[in-house]
This record gives sequence, C-alpha cells and structure tokens, in this order.
Amino acid sequence: MDFLNKLGTKAGETFQTIKESDATKKAKNYAGIPGLSLQVGKQEGVIKKAYEEIGKAYYKANKNNPNCEYADQMAAIKEAKAKIAELKAEIEAKKSYDPSEDDVVEVIKPEETTVVVDPLAEVTTAE
Repeated sequence: MDFLNKLGTKAGETFQTIKESDATKKAKNYAGIPGLSLQVGKQEGVIKKAYEEIGKAYYKANKNNPNCEYADQMAAIKEAKAKIAELKAEIEAKKSYDPSEDDVVEVIKPEETTVVVDPLAEVTTAE
C-alpha cells in the first residue's frame, strides 16, 4: 500500500509541475488571443460604419457645392452613380430581351448567288 501512496504522491507532484510550467502558462495565454482578435475586428467594424455615416452625411450636405474641400471626390461619386444607373438600365434591357422581336433577316443561300470573277482584273496586295 505504501508503494501506491508514493506513486499517487509522485503523480500529483508531476501533475502540479506540468500545471505550473511555462508551456502551460503560455498555452493559456495564447488561448485568449482569438477572442481578443474577434473583439478588435468588431471595434474596427464600428469605426468603419461611423466613417461611412460621416462620409454620407458630408456628401449629402456638400454634393452640389463645387468649392467644397473634397470636390474631386464628389465629382467621382457623381460619375460613378451615373455609370451605375447606366449599367443597371443595360441589365434591365438584357433581362427583358425577347429574340422574337428582332427584325427578320433574309438568309441568302450560297447556291442562290452568282460570283463573277474577272480574270483581267488587277490584283493588289496589302503591304
């Protein structure tokens, strides 16, 4: 029985040593990093959304002011919005395309045509 008690005590000491080792402490420390990184990402999202709201409010207040501080960016936004409207109209036109409404094109079969070759015609080549 003494042997089992010594074995149990030794096992307990070994476990305590492993529990308090630097590697264990580092592993516990690193285990918290993903959660903190997730929190950082959430806060960056909050900042990005706030920036967007500020930008939209500034644009709305100054879009017709050619002398505003960000006139070049305002012009780029206006051009992009116009291009978006143009592209969306093109998309809608493609969605509503009906091939049966196309003009009828008469197909001429090769056997119905006559080709005349003039053997005396001058041949020119592109240089």
